[in-house]
Amino acid sequence: MKILIAYPNLPMMLTPAVSVGIFTAILKQLDVNVKLFETTTYTDDDNQGMVYKTKLGSGREFTMDDVQTTLKPTVDMLPDFITLVTNFRPDIVLFSTVEDTYKDTLAMLASIEHLNIPHIVGGVFPINAPDICRSNPLIKNICTFEGENVLKDVVAAWMAGDDWTKVKGLNTNPPQPLVDINLTIPDYSLYDPVRFNRPIGGRIVRAIQLETYRGCPYSCTFCNSPVTRNINKQYLRRKTIEQIDKELQYYIETFNPDYWFIIDDSFLARPREEIFKLLNVLAKYQIPWWCNTRIENVDEQILTAMKQSYCDRIQFGLECGNEKYRADVLKRPITNTVYSQKAKLINASGIPYGLNVIIGLPNETTEMVFETIGVVKSFAGYDSLGVSIFIPYQGTELRDMAVELGYLNKDWISSDGLLLGGSPLRMPEPYLQRDEITAITQKFKFYCFFDNTMWPVIESLTDLTPLEKIYNKHFYTPVAAAGDQHINRRRTWACEASDCLL
Repeated sequence: MKILIAYPNLPMMLTPAVSVGIFTAILKQLDVNVKLFETTTYTDDDNQGMVYKTKLGSGREFTMDDVQTTLKPTVDMLPDFITLVTNFRPDIVLFSTVEDTYKDTLAMLASIEHLNIPHIVGGVFPINAPDICRSNPLIKNICTFEGENVLKDVVAAWMAGDDWTKVKGLNTNPPQPLVDINLTIPDYSLYDPVRFNRPIGGRIVRAIQLETYRGCPYSCTFCNSPVTRNINKQYLRRKTIEQIDKELQYYIETFNPDYWFIIDDSFLARPREEIFKLLNVLAKYQIPWWCNTRIENVDEQILTAMKQSYCDRIQFGLECGNEKYRADVLKRPITNTVYSQKAKLINASGIPYGLNVIIGLPNETTEMVFETIGVVKSFAGYDSLGVSIFIPYQGTELRDMAVELGYLNKDWISSDGLLLGGSPLRMPEPYLQRDEITAITQKFKFYCFFDNTMWPVIESLTDLTPLEKIYNKHFYTPVAAAGDQHINRRRTWACEASDCLL
């Protein structure tokens, strides 16, 4: 049996995906001939994404050889895909898609429709918007939740000559039981070795993505992770400390990484005792690592242990500086007083960290944005700032709110465009207007970096190019990738520049 994994991915989004590694490992265990086609290296601008962000943050002139072997123009993507499918002739093509790459998935499906090769479309988007996927004539089969057990059953049915489309977890069939996430160590061998190189903290590291926790216990309304708990309330699962140790050892023996990129939604959202056991395991390997977690979950003892276990960077989601909005609308009921207290501990820890904020939230005003700027400035010790325009993803409460208020067309999906280069919301005054959202997002880092005596100058700017030339270490401008005759990729890069501040 032959299976092709098709991974439509935003260009230059570095570090191989865990899902692809998991499916590769499963298929190899089942003695299936498996190949991978990913779109990461197809771009019409080789100075964007992670590479550009690293240049801005460090001032170092990285060459493309630092992070990629070969970049290809967007126009070559579909012809290359067709060639691989034609030559390999897979029995099934697996697509892993998110909302941002849905249109790419459809274009890839359309390009091979004449070959009549069965396919399954899975990933975050089919989970959150199954009806949209089912209604598209190009899509014949979708995976409606986790894919590991589905994949095993599909292969078994195919090899037995049975109708694999009747497998649980496909289409409208009954669901699969939850996966034991301790059973499979991801196999990244289908990726080009250079794909493990990632710019972070002003340098290039050889990073392996590590999943220690599946799911998120929080209910942030801008995120679609809570949907997984609505589908199955037992979705939250953590790997055992023994399994994590086993995986780390495997990666060292097979990939020789010098960095762990921990992809858990919130690294510290686990029992306190377990935190220290996990940190002890990480300390044993003496390899630096990155994680994302929540500000309120840190304390002095935890931060000290993280530092001792070679934590290299932490990313914190601040999102919005208005306490009431953050609690009532975003469902993040943490006060600015707590943030201020935690900021002192984080700054004293010696661990570099960055903050993420969102601009253009439903019913957000200019005054609220400047409240966010004030909270960001109060942290003082951060060295990177991610500024994203709100994207109303399928499956999120804020999307439903935007549609209900009439701010968003109910049929809009993120791959339709207007991602981080602009807002899809049309809000009445006094809420932020589209042009205001774009302008204040572009100037946001200036407001945070410079003293408010400079704010009138920043406010008066209509062309930010002069400041970008002078302070190019402190600013990142959205860059849109060009489209082509085969596929309108509509890919944009946000002002979420890692390491953009001194």
